[in-house]
Amino acid sequence: MNALSIILPIILLASFILDYLYSLIKKNSFQIVREMGMGYNIGNTFDSFSYYADIKTPDDQIRLNGNIAPTKDMIKKIKKYGFKTIRFPVTWTYFIDDEGNINPEWMSKVKEVIDIIIIEKIYCILNVYNDGNPMSWLVRGMEVKNKYINLWSQIANEFKDYNEYLIFESMDSVYFVDYNTYYYDYKTLTNFNQAFVDTIRNSGGNNIERLLLIAGANDDLKLTLSSEYKMPIDQSNKLAISLHYFTPTDFTQFYYYEPYNWTNSEGITYVNMPKLIWGNSLDYKNMFEDFELIKKFFVNKGIPVIISEVTVLTKEKKEIESIREYLYMLFSFSSDYDGIMCCLWDTSNETVGNMNFYDRTNDIWYDEKIKNNFLQISKGKHVHPKEFFINTTFESSDIIYYFTSLFIFFESRKVLKILINAKLTGVLFEDIELSIRTHNKDGLNLEIYYGKDNVKKQYDGTHIISIDVSKIKCYEYIEAIIVRGMKYITLNNMTLEYKESFKFIDYKSLKNAISNYIY
Repeated sequence: MNALSIILPIILLASFILDYLYSLIKKNSFQIVREMGMGYNIGNTFDSFSYYADIKTPDDQIRLNGNIAPTKDMIKKIKKYGFKTIRFPVTWTYFIDDEGNINPEWMSKVKEVIDIIIIEKIYCILNVYNDGNPMSWLVRGMEVKNKYINLWSQIANEFKDYNEYLIFESMDSVYFVDYNTYYYDYKTLTNFNQAFVDTIRNSGGNNIERLLLIAGANDDLKLTLSSEYKMPIDQSNKLAISLHYFTPTDFTQFYYYEPYNWTNSEGITYVNMPKLIWGNSLDYKNMFEDFELIKKFFVNKGIPVIISEVTVLTKEKKEIESIREYLYMLFSFSSDYDGIMCCLWDTSNETVGNMNFYDRTNDIWYDEKIKNNFLQISKGKHVHPKEFFINTTFESSDIIYYFTSLFIFFESRKVLKILINAKLTGVLFEDIELSIRTHNKDGLNLEIYYGKDNVKKQYDGTHIISIDVSKIKCYEYIEAIIVRGMKYITLNNMTLEYKESFKFIDYKSLKNAISNYIY
């Protein structure tokens, strides 16, 4: 027996053992998202974009909004506040040609930042950012697909030997338009996302197994929940989906001077005002339901979610306690749901931008309680919202919409009964009128009026209006509206009884619990 016949089986056995051990330590997409913890965006820096500025050098772009390029010291300081992920948004448009070839000086600048992030063992999300701006090139869709592929091919080859701490994100908030319908063009988005995956995987090296972050439809939750949204095919099965969360927009994004009026099809005019306070039971309910939707439509189907931007305008008279509470609850929810994580969008300095939380150049937080909240959340010392979930067949609301209605949004659950608690004063029953509005699954409006037999006086002087809707297919929402007698009717609350139980959040208990943390 010669030496080769002995050595070869040993080499093969060792190779199999190494492959097996690698398979044990290789992380899947959910394991990576769990490790990513809380994320921070280096906003208004490499991503800067302007319709008017004369940008000729990398420093022109980096310093456009008053920030400087990240330094090693800066990254270490961001890490010490509990952030395990840094999203590094990059706008390439000023330093690529018509074919997508990248200026070497710009690539070198990008590489320098990625190196100092990864050396600190912080996850780094690199993307194509304001190239998708409505005034930039990516929104042109299929006519620039080759440019997009060439751009990502160069990025992929530049970083193919980097470890798993580097994550690529296909694009940011690109609103592709189908000019036949003027609705969102899902087919173009699917085409680009698939080209992105294929380009990265085909570049070899560690890119074959790298976690890839796939853009949602304009990164909007509702648009991405559409049946037309498709995730790309990936043989490595290592994808996550990117969404932004700016809900409610009147609180997170409306400037103080942006109130506007709109009139619906019935001629009723509403005034939309910026929301300055956040944290009532409806706010919590909406956030909880949004996370449940993310869990149902993505996480439960094996797709982890990176909410790559969450933020609030900080210089528009928003109540500081509300900003604290909003961010605290968002990061508590994302920490509590397996397979979901959030990244704070921060413009850093106060010279440009109104989403200022942390001056990363001078290591100063503009609000110490927000800083402390992030530190506590990163250590797991925060309220866990799911501990306050209860199962019930009833849902109530005492939030008055506009001036004369109560409203509950319930999607497709089967409603059996509607109970409205109201105070009737100084008027005969015949002089008042109240209706229930909803619509069926086909979108047809339904309006139900109550009669005398539906009203029962309670011991406290209020009246319960009870309406049996078990044979009516109510869909999506119930709205109780005062039609006549507005002066004499006070709506207290409305309760829906469902056929099946559903999860609800015990708002009052949760509100009491978080007060120990954020105020």
